[in-house]
Amino acid sequence: MNIKNFLVMGLVIAIMTLAPLSAADDDVGMLDALDITPFDADTNVTIDGITFNVPKGYGEQKDIAKDDDTYSIGNSKITLSNHQYLNEDGDLLNLQVMFTGDKNLSADKLKSEDGMVKKTINGKEGMYSESDGVAMFIYVQDGKCAQVTADKDVISKVIV
Repeated sequence: MNIKNFLVMGLVIAIMTLAPLSAADDDVGMLDALDITPFDADTNVTIDGITFNVPKGYGEQKDIAKDDDTYSIGNSKITLSNHQYLNEDGDLLNLQVMFTGDKNLSADKLKSEDGMVKKTINGKEGMYSESDGVAMFIYVQDGKCAQVTADKDVISKVIV
């Protein structure tokens, strides 16, 4: 599986969702301005059968959530779900679950792209990269590819 396609798709979605941040008024908290209610405790969320832990203080940007969107890349059809969470400091947590018709997808099929290294986080083997304090971890679970993008200190709290 070529991670580069997933990375490009994830980057495009992340950039599209950063635009609403500029709408936040300085006199109003950012989450209030965006009508986001933060979780008051760590909260498990399930996206396409994969469970993640969203840390306390993050709230979901529900108006931009994508569930089971289908895209064609070459001869492959990819189904993508994307959920984004913000905290009051503007820290972004992006959760993606992608899958194709390949039910036999496994971690050993992930290929390193542009500085990604093999890493195991909370028992999940995958590919990890970090740049300017933002980390991305891609792993396979139940034949689906999960991608977590967040502050490097948050990644290990999200993967369960």
